[in-house]
Amino acid sequence: MKGFIVFSAVFLIINSASGQSKSNNNYLLDTTSASFKGAIGTTIITNHTIDTLKLESKIIYNLPLAEKIFKLIIPPGESRTLKADFNYPDFIRFTSLPLQIFNAPGKIVRCEIESVNPIKVTFKGDLYLENNYYQDYHKHAISNNTYYRIGSQLKDFNQFPKLADSLNQINVSYLEKHSTSLPPKFKKQEYWRLMYNNAFMKYHVLFDKEFKNGNKISVKADYYDFKKNIPLNSPDMILSTEYLWYAIFNLRHEALIRNKDEKKLVQNMIAATDSLYKNNELGDVLKMRLLYDQYQQSKTTFQLLSANTNFLNPANKTILDSIIIEKFQLPLVGGKAPGFKLINMNSDTVLLKSFTGHPVIINFWATWCVPCIKEFPSENNLYKNYSKDKGLVVINICVDSKLEDWKQVSIRSNLQMINLYANSLNYEYFKKYYNLYALPRSVFIGKDMKIINNNYKRASLLTAADIENYN
Repeated sequence: MKGFIVFSAVFLIINSASGQSKSNNNYLLDTTSASFKGAIGTTIITNHTIDTLKLESKIIYNLPLAEKIFKLIIPPGESRTLKADFNYPDFIRFTSLPLQIFNAPGKIVRCEIESVNPIKVTFKGDLYLENNYYQDYHKHAISNNTYYRIGSQLKDFNQFPKLADSLNQINVSYLEKHSTSLPPKFKKQEYWRLMYNNAFMKYHVLFDKEFKNGNKISVKADYYDFKKNIPLNSPDMILSTEYLWYAIFNLRHEALIRNKDEKKLVQNMIAATDSLYKNNELGDVLKMRLLYDQYQQSKTTFQLLSANTNFLNPANKTILDSIIIEKFQLPLVGGKAPGFKLINMNSDTVLLKSFTGHPVIINFWATWCVPCIKEFPSENNLYKNYSKDKGLVVINICVDSKLEDWKQVSIRSNLQMINLYANSLNYEYFKKYYNLYALPRSVFIGKDMKIINNNYKRASLLTAADIENYN
């Protein structure tokens, strides 16, 4: 789930959102900690080392998902200011240093970097106590990677909730250890952040294991008993990333209880949203996320669902549509396909422009993506049936994967088409210019190297007419 275009409207709820929240007995948004409208959070970084610091940072926005990348060059003794929209307290993650800075709407955080190896920082201004806590927390607490590692080793997955609770108790105890130095309000919210994260892990580690194995894992009904102690609506809750992801996966589970037809999963999740979040604009936010994700899978299904989805605040539908238009316009239909130069299995260099004069289908995949691998037989058939007589070029590009893994999966799957590998730099390029945010993903390019469809059907869904229409 992995730069990105940023929208000031991300997760934005306009008009009378805060007023509605206050009048709603089921959900009280703590407007001192989170805002549907968002506000600027300012981070001032000072370099007290003897070297010039080159910092790269990442802010991950959710609902819809986006990232904002910052690059800062800070000479010794100087400061730089980083400003970004925050809808709720969250982290700025630095990719060039083992450093995360906690900020929030309307706050000014000052971070002074004393040394890089080892990393030593001092916080001043707003949220300095919280940032001191998180610096220790990220060094010593149990990370989500531990959940996935333990989950991957389990033979009986019914044991996972208790193991997850044991891991989370370590983090809760770590919070208690710092209780005297933390504001009581933050301590309460951090407790619930940990609880929602733990509940989300119980959903997602199971989901992740099923996805990677390509098989359903049977668990008992009481596996989901943890839901009883995790409120959907709580005045002590802030609008955190952990809560939002828990809410999405809880909706998924509720929808599958009511109707096990996974072909209608998103439709049923939207229905579950209406049931669980009546007269609550948070339901609009979750619908925005569901529809946003659906667009990446199928533009046609998105259009059908979007036309039949009601929003408590109609302005939120307008915001979603504007985000979709802005976010998914790349590569532009009718525009020249962004070029690339990649290696094949023989380490030969292959350029996209060398296929000018041929219609081209590009399929993006990864070695960890089971749905991608399930498309291989159809993609091989597509190449076999149309490449020689019709001149169709089928290119499979492996992204977000290790080189050796790509080679092994390619050989094992007997890939017939043009099979290319994208390293990490290439992957960033494709994310930026080909809007590569979900896999599998296909793009159709005409003989003139112009984009015909930037979100094309999977090979298993293509018909002869689909190919003939473009020849």
